[in-house]
Amino acid sequence: MQHPGDKKALTILAAAAAAVVVLIAGLTAVLVVTSDDDHVPTVSVQAGDTFVQVQPAYWCERDMTDCTPADPRTAQQVPTQVARAATPVGSTMLLTVPEEIASGPWFAFAQYATPKGLQRVVTLNRSDSKYTMELTSTPDRVLLGVDIQSVATVLDNSPNGLNSADGSILMRGVFSVDARPDGYTVTNVTELPDTRA
Repeated sequence: MQHPGDKKALTILAAAAAAVVVLIAGLTAVLVVTSDDDHVPTVSVQAGDTFVQVQPAYWCERDMTDCTPADPRTAQQVPTQVARAATPVGSTMLLTVPEEIASGPWFAFAQYATPKGLQRVVTLNRSDSKYTMELTSTPDRVLLGVDIQSVATVLDNSPNGLNSADGSILMRGVFSVDARPDGYTVTNVTELPDTRA
């Protein structure tokens, strides 16, 4: 024999079970829509108390197909995407790339302000060799920013492949960080030659 309170409890239990079924169906739909096929990697940056996930200006497959949001070779203008992670003088920025970037060669282009002018330091990281970099900002070498570029397997304007006199290797993605310390002003804007790390 059921009591009136039992009916109310069964109704609440049935409503809760229906809500759980709806929640599971919704989460499943979200997981299907955001599957790895649509995954765009991010670069993790830690500077002082700031942690940011840097989105790419664009991201393509290694063969320069399936570019998001646009193919940089055909787009009128590639959108600019710059994350802010102020790196105070005397501190270090930690930059970590995901497997999608580290599994192939990638470049880091760090820009510094020095007493002699602006110095860009270029680091080429080989496949599966490095996931994290430390970039230190000092009074004589103030970190202004860094670009991470992931190398594609496509050559542009290179009819003879690697033996072409002209042409260039395309980048499948570009991630940019503004690291200029808050309130910092560059005093010498002379551009110095690039150096390699």
